[in-house]
Amino acid sequence: MTTTLPNSEERHEELMQEVGGLLLDVAGEDFRRVDVLVKMTVAVHDLAMTVYLTDGSTAEVAPPEGLLTAFAELREVVHRLGRGTWFSARAVLNAPARIDITYNLDHDPQWRPEIPAVHFARDLEAFPRDEVFVPDWLRSKLTGAGVEEQRA
Repeated sequence: MTTTLPNSEERHEELMQEVGGLLLDVAGEDFRRVDVLVKMTVAVHDLAMTVYLTDGSTAEVAPPEGLLTAFAELREVVHRLGRGTWFSARAVLNAPARIDITYNLDHDPQWRPEIPAVHFARDLEAFPRDEVFVPDWLRSKLTGAGVEEQRA
């Protein structure tokens, strides 16, 4: 029996459902919305998560184990689907269980504090982009730091 890997679109859907399930597991029964913002390169990441409750308050909840791994794989899948991968992503889980994930492929993710340009250069090595898809802010950041861009 031969097993084939799911295509990128199928894997993307599976990963979205996995992220939704992980968030649902930690959200609690009285959640209204879970909002997650992830900034990621191959070398560094940042994750902020807020759980909004039905009474309007927020709950302190630790990100679930496996969430960053799922987002890292989403970067790989999104790269296979098109013109590069994302620098930041926002996942919103609305009660009772609707997940939406949006990707920032083009804009500066606004790391605070700023990360060194070498992290973006390493990211372009791992997830190359055609010249036309390298955003001006990234090109400027790499040139200003004396880092050579890597493209397909």
